[in-house]
Amino acid sequence: MIFCTLFNWAYLPQGLALYRSLDRATAGNFVLYVLCMDDFTSAVLRRFRLSNVRIIQLAEIEDDTLRALRASRSVGEYCWTCTTPLVIHVQELHPPGTVVTYVDADLWFNSDPGAVLDEMGEGSIYVHEHDFAPEHADLVKVSGRFNVGLASFRNDEEGRACLERWKAQCIDECVMDPGAGKCGDQNYLDEWPALYPGLVISTNPGVGLAPWNVTKHSIGNNRNGPTVDGRAVVFYHYHSLSMLRPRIGFKPVVMAFGNYFFDPDVAHTIYGPYVRELWRASRRLNKAGYTIIPSAATLPNVYTRVRNRQLMFQFGGYTLPVARNARLLAMLYGIDADREML
Repeated sequence: MIFCTLFNWAYLPQGLALYRSLDRATAGNFVLYVLCMDDFTSAVLRRFRLSNVRIIQLAEIEDDTLRALRASRSVGEYCWTCTTPLVIHVQELHPPGTVVTYVDADLWFNSDPGAVLDEMGEGSIYVHEHDFAPEHADLVKVSGRFNVGLASFRNDEEGRACLERWKAQCIDECVMDPGAGKCGDQNYLDEWPALYPGLVISTNPGVGLAPWNVTKHSIGNNRNGPTVDGRAVVFYHYHSLSMLRPRIGFKPVVMAFGNYFFDPDVAHTIYGPYVRELWRASRRLNKAGYTIIPSAATLPNVYTRVRNRQLMFQFGGYTLPVARNARLLAMLYGIDADREML
């Protein structure tokens, strides 16, 4: 399979974790094109020489229009603006009929992503819905019906037309403005069912599992990995997960910012393995002289914005949900960890 993604230095642990998950889930049968949003990221990937990665520099996809927009948009807004030029660029490197799948850097694959191509069939475009849990249903007003965490496009007339229209829309406006119901490049997808007969909307609960919908599903585990409603989890979207600065060997992680709650089964089954993978990637960066953790926030500085059930520690080879270890948190950081923040 052919994938593409983009990220900057701050998402290097996630990007490395994404790569390892694809390598494992596809048995190495994939290519991942990475648009490096800064020179630091490019230097790291060149140093690591990941066999299935193809590095793309910004200069390879930027034209005068994009270069002019870079100065006026936030880092996040510019990344969203570059998504469609990236997919178009990768399509041009492959013959007609090829499917190119865009993935956010904070996805982690638990089972064969070939399930995406199987469900897509002969379609031209493949997307998945947010599928919000009832307690998050109001988010559709801002975030839209569909999530851009993963989207596949066939190199055919309809797939190219969709990408060109989406690219023009994002160049015109790609802003995060919740008050106006705008969420970067994402809301534009709401019109796709009416425009593209070749659109396939996933019905697989293992595609697009994320903080905003995990509570509506039954999460389990078997010898092959995590399951959702009895089916394999294809990937999980670790939206807004944040690694924090370690202290005395304890490595804190915010599993997600926002009004999300994670029960112990989800923390253990879904988040624990990923958190271990992120800190493994961080150690690899450190050994290569590319450490980024000193730039991470400290837990006391973010604690007023999270709840105990959104926090996790790694210590040695163990992951510890803070909801069950609040007194440990208080001891380490002098925080009133027995109360849930509003």
